Amino acid sequence: MPEWFEGFFDDLYYETYHVFEDEGRNEREARFIVEALGLRDGARVLDLGCGYARHAVYLAKWGYRVVCFDLSQALLARAVERAEGFGVSDRVEFVRGDMRSLGYKESFDGVYLFFTTFGYFDDEDNQAVLGGVSRALRRGGRLLLDLWNPVALMHYAYLFDGERRTWFEASDYVVLEETIYDVLDARVVAKRVFFRRGSTTPVAERSFSVRFYTYWELRKMLENAGMIVERAMGSYSGSDYRPSSPRLIIVARKI
Repeated sequence: MPEWFEGFFDDLYYETYHVFEDEGRNEREARFIVEALGLRDGARVLDLGCGYARHAVYLAKWGYRVVCFDLSQALLARAVERAEGFGVSDRVEFVRGDMRSLGYKESFDGVYLFFTTFGYFDDEDNQAVLGGVSRALRRGGRLLLDLWNPVALMHYAYLFDGERRTWFEASDYVVLEETIYDVLDARVVAKRVFFRRGSTTPVAERSFSVRFYTYWELRKMLENAGMIVERAMGSYSGSDYRPSSPRLIIVARKI
């Protein structure tokens, strides 16, 4: 059976996500990535799980050399178009592959996994991702992990007794999302049912399952991969991580 992430990040994903990601937001987040990683001029960066390269094109525009790595053929095709539109195709390399099998060795000054692009697998494979990242980084290079705040997820699990149903509108669709906060396996499992506006007949379903980790679990995993945590932030403004923070953002350095 195909794993959920092999089909989730398709054209439908793009249609219903990019409408929330205006260029002002994309550029602000790209600047945050540069600052958080402490990138020097001309640094080589790996955008791991790059999607449609919404941040990578800005890094390339500012003179960084970027490798966009993703499994989704659909999103990589969008990424190529986006790089062409920004005029940065000569500074961006596109690679299709599985993040559990990174083949790079001491090739990058910085790596980032943005907007919860971590936790797709079991614990062993998630650790393997971090091991591959560590090998791909040059000594002293940094990793930026941007994740859900696990404290907030536990709070939602308490408030909704582990299950939650929400609706949202995106592009030409109305979407029902049914979420399970599985506190026994520390996973968020969700199913999305898509309806065309004005119709009561579903046109598609998509599901995902993401493992969430606490700060101290991630710190140990990063240490096992040969990295040390330099800072934990709670938002893209760079504020310190707190239980009430919207995100858990970790910057780790390869030792």
